[in-house]
Amino acid sequence: MGFLDALFGKNRPPAAKVDPFFALSTALVSIAELGWESSGRCGLALKPATSLYFQTAAEELRELLQLSISETKTKLKIEDDQYHYRWLLFTDPDFDDLVGLVHMCAQTLRESGYDTQLLAAVFRFEQQVKAAPLYLIYNYKRGTFYPFLPIDRKSEKRDAHEEQRLFAMLEKELPWERDISLWYPIRECPV
Repeated sequence: MGFLDALFGKNRPPAAKVDPFFALSTALVSIAELGWESSGRCGLALKPATSLYFQTAAEELRELLQLSISETKTKLKIEDDQYHYRWLLFTDPDFDDLVGLVHMCAQTLRESGYDTQLLAAVFRFEQQVKAAPLYLIYNYKRGTFYPFLPIDRKSEKRDAHEEQRLFAMLEKELPWERDISLWYPIRECPV
């Protein structure tokens, strides 16, 4: 890629795919049948931009979020992680509120032209028999979901067998990432 490619936007990152995201709401019943319950927590990971326009879009999003969370009684926390990604962290016992708020954020950034800053949406599920949570991750660049199930909260290892089982059981419900090498773990996930 040369100068002209950069000038005409041919090396621009792929736009975020926000439409397949809503499949998560309908898959909740099947996830519960597999023994996993929503923890009432989720997060949206963004790569913050330094432009003045992005700061304006972020402020508009913050105002819109304040209105929305006052209606849904959702708790919002914003923090940056060790890799300098910004996390919008939501807590709400109503799973549909979580899905709706994350989608609203993604849609607002998309309409402002900053959908390339969207990285992932992460939903946390818990099971009484397992110490470690299940993270269901939506990759905005690919428009697909994948599981991340650490062995325990401190381990670097993951339960690949259970992840494969979840994939097989929910394959018809969610747009899954079929390339397992792209099932990136989000270590020390703040969700």
